[in-house]
Amino acid sequence: MPARHLKPPPLERLIFWSVAILLLSQMAWWIGLQVRASKRFQEAKIDRMKAGRAEAWQMDTMDVLQIKLRPSEVGGPPGVVVGRFNLPETPLFSRKQTIERRFPYVAVVPAPVEPDDLLLVDNSAYLTLRQDVLEAMEKERTLILWRTAGQGGLMVAVVLLGMVYIYRKLNTELDLKLQQRNFIASVTHELKTPIASLRVWIETIFTRQLDEERKERIQKLMDGDLQRLTELVGNLLEAARAEAGQLEYNPVPLELAPWIRSVSEGMDHRLGQGLLGLRLELAEGVWANADPRRLATVLENLLSNAFKYASEPRSTVITLDGNKDEVFIVVSDRGNGIHPREIPRLFQRFYRVGDEMTRAVPGTGLGLFLCKEIIQRHHGEIRASSLGSGLGTTFTVRLPRLAM
Repeated sequence: MPARHLKPPPLERLIFWSVAILLLSQMAWWIGLQVRASKRFQEAKIDRMKAGRAEAWQMDTMDVLQIKLRPSEVGGPPGVVVGRFNLPETPLFSRKQTIERRFPYVAVVPAPVEPDDLLLVDNSAYLTLRQDVLEAMEKERTLILWRTAGQGGLMVAVVLLGMVYIYRKLNTELDLKLQQRNFIASVTHELKTPIASLRVWIETIFTRQLDEERKERIQKLMDGDLQRLTELVGNLLEAARAEAGQLEYNPVPLELAPWIRSVSEGMDHRLGQGLLGLRLELAEGVWANADPRRLATVLENLLSNAFKYASEPRSTVITLDGNKDEVFIVVSDRGNGIHPREIPRLFQRFYRVGDEMTRAVPGTGLGLFLCKEIIQRHHGEIRASSLGSGLGTTFTVRLPRLAM
């Protein structure tokens, strides 16, 4: 049973994006509200400053005109205003100092800066709001808005990151659950098929009279089923050891060219003479410190995949090369290929490519997982590459080179 890439249920994805959009909308509304509120607050401060400017104009006017109020005379009007011009006695410089000392945000200038600037009563100058004070207010307002937006953005980012984490964990858990279910189904199928086949052959042998040629043929078929069961159980045990970090590793100096030739020819014979379309391009005199039995598991798995995931006529090429520090073993085929999005997950435990071209291929999803664990024990690396579905696959194994 092939694995499929699991996605979270549509309802959960809808909830996630709805909450994300709602949070961003609330953030935008809140920032807009802060912008409007700060603008109104600044306008109110400017209005108070303009009222102070008017008060400064009134003070200067009273000083220039020397306006005084005196108590009303008996029987007379409540009060009379007595005034006179005192310009020569109050020079503009002195008046400017008095105004700007009492009203720090007001400046006395010779020409108007804003259309509503006030002209002094003697037409000698204008009263305006100081531009540096207004600019400082605007900078302070901008700084407060940025700080507010940063705090709100940080809050939204933290909430969204938490949601993304939960979303991804949910996706991972559901994906692992599906892979395990597919693994159980695959193992069940892999066990059931040879067991059923063995039962049929045993019944045939004990219930019918067979000639020697037929018995030999049945024996070979039974040996094949037993070999299949042995490999399956062995893979399960090896995967358990690898996951527990207990994979045995007994390296020895190994000349790779004759070893690859021996393993690949044995695998070609086991799968069917010539059915792999095997071609070897091996550099001689290349050595590595490796466990021959473990490394054979890697090569056999790669050749088995090249056989299972390609239709006839197959073409499989094994290349051995190296440089001063590393050895390269490359296994290429012209089979079904792999979509680029599947490659990062290819070496995960239980994972199997599940496109339409490979749905009927048996397997447990443990082979490449074991390959990765074995190569890592050799302090090496294994990678897969493919141009896409139907364009074949290339596996590259890199190992430290042993100088001989």
